[in-house]
Amino acid sequence: MSQFTETTQVGFFARLKNAIKGIGLGISLVGIAVYFLFWNEGNAVRTARALAEGAGQVVSVDSAALESSHEGRLVHINGPLTLTAPLADVALGVVAPAQTVRLERKVEQFAWIEDKQTTTDTKLGGSQEKTTQYTYRLDWADAPASGAEFRISEGHMNPPMPIASKVVRQPDGVIGAFTVNDEISDLGGATPVQLNAKHAQEVALALSLEQPAKLVAGQLVTSADVTAPRLGDLRVSYQASTIDAASVVGVQRGDTLVPYTAQNGRQIYLVEEGLRTAEEMFQTAVANNTFKTWMLRIGLMVLLFLGFKALFGVVDVIASILPFLGWITASVTSLISFALTLVVGGITMAIAWVYFRPVLALMIFTVALAGAAASAYWLRKSAPAAPQTT
Repeated sequence: MSQFTETTQVGFFARLKNAIKGIGLGISLVGIAVYFLFWNEGNAVRTARALAEGAGQVVSVDSAALESSHEGRLVHINGPLTLTAPLADVALGVVAPAQTVRLERKVEQFAWIEDKQTTTDTKLGGSQEKTTQYTYRLDWADAPASGAEFRISEGHMNPPMPIASKVVRQPDGVIGAFTVNDEISDLGGATPVQLNAKHAQEVALALSLEQPAKLVAGQLVTSADVTAPRLGDLRVSYQASTIDAASVVGVQRGDTLVPYTAQNGRQIYLVEEGLRTAEEMFQTAVANNTFKTWMLRIGLMVLLFLGFKALFGVVDVIASILPFLGWITASVTSLISFALTLVVGGITMAIAWVYFRPVLALMIFTVALAGAAASAYWLRKSAPAAPQTT
């Protein structure tokens, strides 16, 4: 392991110039966040309505036989999954266990890795001193950098990898009389595949290794000494996702199931591992829609906060002429940015929901105003008191 420390100076006027440029970035971030907050709420409603529509029309059928009376209808099937052929990593000659829908090859190289840590110290007058410490260490890495982009590339270059990680997927499967598409390859939890001596020989041959690959805890390692790997050594492992049964909801078209298009244009095609009822599958789909909606809400609110914070960047820089004042100002602008995030984000979501769910829209709007009022109260409490005159 080696280290390198670099210190750079950023003057007050350079910081001020960057902060002025940041105003444009802040406006862009606010605009993007507001647009996608509105889109996210509409998307959630459309998906929820499509799922409710589908749940009211779906019919559970016997997967063992095709019924012409169900042609064109939204149907639900479940049963044992049959795969037409076993999965295999042809490049390295590794065949997956039976009922594998997804085979993941992971290739790691013992390579140089650059870690970077930067600290910033604001000086009197508004300038900043940035100290960056670069640490270089050898470790196993999936798709490591070449080293050319490292701050110190000399002595830290990595050799090219002869083969990369890869995922092999089942193209389709059969449940009774129905053929289901490749979405089944997303099912199942990945479990390690224990490789054997035959695999080691085939990998060594495929990679043109001068020495045979060694087995270590079911993985293949190309090191001469597995306890002391050297730069460029490889480690190859596999994980397989196997399932015995699956459940699908889709429109019957001959012997296949295709996505259902709801009246609002949203498509529904549900696939799950195991023997699941139609009701259970739609409940899972509703829960997934809620989870995705909340994840986007949180991410976009963070983006909105960063946008408002960038708008106040000039104020923060000017105040940092006196470091202590700069710290106070940065705290205040953060509170203002947080309050604006609650107000603008909350109002945006409320407006998006008002047509579809007026009661929920009112609740969101109330929470947003309460959050803004609380932030304003904290802001007043944290503001320095005005000097008294006698």
